[in-house]
Amino acid sequence: MKKIILFVSVLFGMVSCSKEEPFLDISSGLEASIASVEAVGGTFEFDIATDEEWQIVTDGQDWYSFSQMSGTGAATVTVTVDRQYETKSRTANFSIETSSLTKTLTITQQGPSVPDDPTETTVSVRMLGGDKRVSVPEGYSYSVSIPDEAAEWLSVKEQNETDIVLAVARNTTADFRTAEVVVKASEGDELMTVTVSQSWRNAEPGEFLIEEIFFTGNVIESTGKVDSKNPNQYYKITNNTDEVLYADGLAIMESKINSVLTYTYPVDIRPTHTGVQTVYLIPGDGDDVPVEPHGSLLIANNAQNYLTANPNLGMDLSVADFEWYDESTNSVKDVDNPEVPNLDRWYTYSASFTYLHDRGFTGHAIAFFPPTLTVDEFLEDYKWEGTYINHTAVGDYEMNISKAYKIPNSWVLDAVNLSVEEVFYTLSFDTSLDAGWTHCGSIDRDPNRYGKSVRRKADANGRLVDTNNSTADFTPDATPSVPIGSQN
Repeated sequence: MKKIILFVSVLFGMVSCSKEEPFLDISSGLEASIASVEAVGGTFEFDIATDEEWQIVTDGQDWYSFSQMSGTGAATVTVTVDRQYETKSRTANFSIETSSLTKTLTITQQGPSVPDDPTETTVSVRMLGGDKRVSVPEGYSYSVSIPDEAAEWLSVKEQNETDIVLAVARNTTADFRTAEVVVKASEGDELMTVTVSQSWRNAEPGEFLIEEIFFTGNVIESTGKVDSKNPNQYYKITNNTDEVLYADGLAIMESKINSVLTYTYPVDIRPTHTGVQTVYLIPGDGDDVPVEPHGSLLIANNAQNYLTANPNLGMDLSVADFEWYDESTNSVKDVDNPEVPNLDRWYTYSASFTYLHDRGFTGHAIAFFPPTLTVDEFLEDYKWEGTYINHTAVGDYEMNISKAYKIPNSWVLDAVNLSVEEVFYTLSFDTSLDAGWTHCGSIDRDPNRYGKSVRRKADANGRLVDTNNSTADFTPDATPSVPIGSQN
């Protein structure tokens, strides 16, 4: 520690000229003096000159100490003063004593000053909760106050000189919740406030992204056509953060609004809601499906190895993390891979099985639903009802909206509009979710679209680009990330 400057009030008197008399002298003249010490503590020295045995007698406080407590004759003594964490000052007295003489020193130490403006910080916590470490202003004794209304889900797990650990319980509600934690010095002065904000979901918009959509399928070499009864299609969903995210409950949806059909909706729901015709959820209880930073999930229509029947133009989707599987209500049956987990189907318009529009006329979105929402409640409360106007060459016709649901835009994490320039009419989603669109093929029914996907671009640091404009964010007519052909 650095040596502290002593402020001395009165110099000791000179030692008597009689050499036969005992003497006690302090080189710095410390009799009736005051040593002023800053809150951080430190050390200082004084020299003892005497011809007798001496000892130091303290007032019993333990925040200061000496390099030695007694001796005979001359000595240099170092005083060590601990840091003061209380905002109030403190005083101590000690004396140097011989058999006949006494010298006294007073030490005063200031407490740390209270900041004029208390520190403010915000801690964001995901639905699962967990422990959050927060740095506190150093050099203070402090207390932590949790609001009564937050005591059921927020507590102090640990605290020390430099930080506190807040324990946040899992949020099982359908709402964001906040609490203001107050850190005060021992004398009651406010040092900092910590606003704890907890989401009801495992990720926020832009954190999980649709990195790729392979909707076109592969041509079967032997027929020159795609197999619409056993389509090979997939989504690639990516964690675009530097921390582990959990995909449990992530909804994957196809839009109801077709980008090429000349429909007009008297009530445009897009500014507030997303109209969908399929809803599939990743299963899990909240922490069953971890996705590593910048890692991805491959979600296939059918998790099959298409290379077996189509070795040159197929792809192996048996490596998928999940597949969507439908129990058909008619004679056209879906194909299931029992080795790959199925998505939870909440809704599909199809009576047989769902496959993505292979010309790219529908958009796609991902979302988190409130954890309290059940399938039955969703089907009852979120049905999209109303009418639309079908504009045709022979006139306009009012039609009823059917087989559709509407999702609040606030639930949506990411959305991608698809279309084809030759026949583009409207965006499937509000521009706040996606202001542009991407494509495979330049004309309707373009045979060159097969074997192509749309893939999100990455920046120089490898992070996916997300400006909420698919025209800028995606590469159209891209080479799929899943290799095509057994030689790849």
